[in-house]
Amino acid sequence: MLVVDEVTIGVQVNGKHRGSITLAPTAEEEEAMAAAKEAPTVAKWLEAEPKKVIYIPGKILNIVV
Repeated sequence: MLVVDEVTIGVQVNGKHRGSITLAPTAEEEEAMAAAKEAPTVAKWLEAEPKKVIYIPGKILNIVV
C-alpha cells in the first residue's frame, strides 16, 4: 500500500495559476492559505484580503481577491 506524505497542489489567484505549494494530503484550508502566503510567486498577488477561498484538499487552492 502506498502512503503519500506530501502532495503538490496548484494555487490560483483570480482564476489564474500563480504557483504551487506542497502540503500534507489532509491539510486544512488554514494551513494551505499559510503556505500560499509564504510562497513568493503567490504572496505578491495576495496584497488584499481574499473575498473567497475555494480549497479542495489534495487538489487545488483557488483564491479570489
